[in-house]
Amino acid sequence: MFLTPYFPLAAALTVRRLPAGFLDKVLEGNLGAAGAQANRWAEDAHQGTDMPYLLQLHADMQMTLGIGDEAEEQYRRAQKVIRTPREAIRAASCRNAGWQALFRHRLATALSCFARVVDESGIDPLQRMEARLGIVCALHELGQSRAAAEALDELAAMAASSAGGAVNGEPSYWRDVITTLRFDLAVQRELRSAAALSDHAYWQSGMTDDRTPGSGEVTEAADLHEVAALRVRVPLLRERIDYLRQLRALTRGNRNAMDALTAHLNWAQHTGLHEYLRTTRLEIVLAALASESPQLAETMLEPLHRIDYAASTGHRQLEYLYCVAKVRQTQGRTRESMQFYSRYALICAQCLRDDAAAIVPFANRAPRHGAQLDDVGARLPAKYRRAYRYLQENLDRRDLSVREVAAEVGVTERALQSAFKNFLGLSPTELIRRQRMERIRAELLRDSFTSDRSVLIAANKWGVQNRSTLVNGYRKQFHEAPSETLER
Repeated sequence: MFLTPYFPLAAALTVRRLPAGFLDKVLEGNLGAAGAQANRWAEDAHQGTDMPYLLQLHADMQMTLGIGDEAEEQYRRAQKVIRTPREAIRAASCRNAGWQALFRHRLATALSCFARVVDESGIDPLQRMEARLGIVCALHELGQSRAAAEALDELAAMAASSAGGAVNGEPSYWRDVITTLRFDLAVQRELRSAAALSDHAYWQSGMTDDRTPGSGEVTEAADLHEVAALRVRVPLLRERIDYLRQLRALTRGNRNAMDALTAHLNWAQHTGLHEYLRTTRLEIVLAALASESPQLAETMLEPLHRIDYAASTGHRQLEYLYCVAKVRQTQGRTRESMQFYSRYALICAQCLRDDAAAIVPFANRAPRHGAQLDDVGARLPAKYRRAYRYLQENLDRRDLSVREVAAEVGVTERALQSAFKNFLGLSPTELIRRQRMERIRAELLRDSFTSDRSVLIAANKWGVQNRSTLVNGYRKQFHEAPSETLER
C-alpha cells in the first residue's frame, strides 16, 4: 500500500528508547536489515519495560514486509507482556488491530480502531500522533481526500507542539513524514483528477466539488507541496518523493520518466515490499492511462494478471479492475472492457455503501465523556458505580468482557458478579446485553431505518454482530422483533 514507507518510520518514532542502529536502518530504507534486528529481539526476549514495544516493532516490520500471519501472533505476544494501565493495553490493542486492518484493506475497521486510540485518555502523545497518521491513511484509501487533508493538518499541529520534539535522542522526523505525505496526497489527487480518469467512480465520488478535473488548482497545490518535499533528506522518504515526481512527469506525457519508475519498482522488489510493489504498479498504470499511453499501461499491468484476483474482494480489487477495463477499452476490446467495468462498478457500489457506515460515525464522533449516573447506577456502592460507568462507556465494543470491567475498578470477577446480582438483580453480562438492546431500540425509534441491513448496522454499532443474538435478545426484552419496531 502507499502507506508502506511511512508506517515503519512512524512506528519506530513512537518508541522512545530504541536499541542502537534500528532507527538508522529504517531511515536509510534498509527495511530488511531492520526486520532482522527486530527478529533478534523476539528471539532474545527478556522481561523489561521496553520489551512490549520492541515485540510490537518486530510485528510492525513483519507487517511491512508482508508477513501478516506471523505479525498477528507477535502483536498478541506483545500485548500479553504489557504491565502498564488498562488504557495503554486498550490503546495497544486498537493500534495493532488498526494497522493490520489497514494493510488488509479493511478500511472501516482501521478507521474505527485509530479513532478509538486518538480518543483514549492517558496515553503517550506519540502514540496519539501515530494513530492520527493511521487515520490520514485510512481516509485517503476511503477516497476522502478533503477529510484526509484535514486529518493531516491535525497531525501537523500536534507534531509542532513540544510533544513531538525529540525522540530517541534525535531531532523529530515527524515533520519530514508529514511533508512527504502532503505531497503524496496531492499527487494522488492530481492523478485521479485527470480527464482521462473521470469515470473512476470510486475516487470521483469522494472528491469535493470545489475543483474541476485537471484544474490548475489541483496542480498548483501539488507543485507547492513538491517544493516543500524537496527539502526532505530522509533516504526512505526521498525514495517515495523521487518516485512521486517521476509519476507526475509520466502523467504529463514524459515517457522518459519510466526509467526512474522502473528503478523504484526494482527497489521495492529487492526490499521485499510486495504489496507496495502491486499498488505502485497500479499507480503507474493510472499515470500511463492519463497520458494516453495504453501500451505502457498494459506492460505495467501484465505481471498483475498472474495474481489470482478471484480471491480478492472489496477495496483491494477496485483499482485493478478499473485499470484492466480502461486498458481493454483503449485496445478496442469493448466487450471485455465492459465486463471488467461492470465488476468494478458493482464492487465500487458495495464499497461506497460500506464506507458510509464508517465515515459518518467518524465524522460525527465526539470525545467520550463519563456516563451520567442513572437510576441503575445509583443503586450500586461507589466502587461499583465506576464499573457501571465504564461498562456504559464501552458498550459499543464487541470484545468488552466482565474480566476487563473488574480489572478497571480493581476487584475480582467474582466480587463484581456478586455486587451486581445483589444490588441490581442482574449479572454484568446480563446488564451488558440489556443495555445494548436498549441502545439498539433507541436507534431504531430515532432514525429512519428501512431494511434488515440497516438494523444490523445499528446492532453492530453497539457490539452485537450476530443476527440470531440480536433477534432473540431483542424479542426477549421487548416482546417484539426489531422489524416490528421499525413499523411503528
